[in-house]
Amino acid sequence: MRALRTQLDIFEHDPARLAKANRVAAETALRDVQFTATERKERHDYYLGEALRLEALARQCHPAPARRRRATHSTGATAP
Repeated sequence: MRALRTQLDIFEHDPARLAKANRVAAETALRDVQFTATERKERHDYYLGEALRLEALARQCHPAPARRRRATHSTGATAP
């Protein structure tokens, strides 16, 4: 059975890793001499938009760990 091309590998297509690659591509797009200044700006904006989208997706996939609650009362030897 053939693999579907629409399915992504969760290790190879990690949103955080792809976002980092798109940020690098956005910076590279500003220096690509084979494009006009307008095209370079358009390519930069596209890659940066993709990076932002993928970073948002990565935040949904890997939520921040819950913070530990601090104790509100002391249980030590000096407690009343």
